[in-house]
Amino acid sequence: MRTSLVPVLAFLLSGCVAMTTSGTKEAVLFTDKEEAPVENAKTVLKPYSDLPVSMEFKCPSKIATLSPSYVVPLPPVLPAGFAHKKISYLRITMPEGMDTALAQSRIVTRKGTAVPLAAARQSSRSVGDGGTVVSTFTLDEACEALNGGKLEVAGFSYNNKSYPPSQARLQFDSQVTAGIGWWPPALFNGGHSINGAPGAE
Repeated sequence: MRTSLVPVLAFLLSGCVAMTTSGTKEAVLFTDKEEAPVENAKTVLKPYSDLPVSMEFKCPSKIATLSPSYVVPLPPVLPAGFAHKKISYLRITMPEGMDTALAQSRIVTRKGTAVPLAAARQSSRSVGDGGTVVSTFTLDEACEALNGGKLEVAGFSYNNKSYPPSQARLQFDSQVTAGIGWWPPALFNGGHSINGAPGAE
């Protein structure tokens, strides 16, 4: 019995490939003060307590390196060339009918470049239950370029009520990530992932 298991195990191991990757997970956070600690920042901005409006940035994943090896995973040392494009996304959840009211809002980078929301490309728009609208805008700025900038929400009127302008500072955060995957995945229960310690670029 033991003798018959050895060839089977050898066959399975010879077909197992370990894939290791490394990269960064990026985020743009909202803060009240410039260069505030990351733990005090918010991932979602809700400018008004009595109005269901929320805003959050989405950053494309960045894979820096990729390394395949048989059986034993190696450190990620080979360039993969999967660097993400210099874009970012702003997702806004709001009541239906508020698109025009928020169109005058804008993002101002640290260099003073203003990106009006009305000029941004709307990549998706969906209407959910209760008339809630979720719109995603594509910005021609990388998430890192938004660090130190501001999101300025212009004043507007909605349901016969005036809402004052507001703003929030933007803070870039980057975490180093690493992952290990196996093929065939069923052999090792789908693979494993490892998140590294936070690190700024």
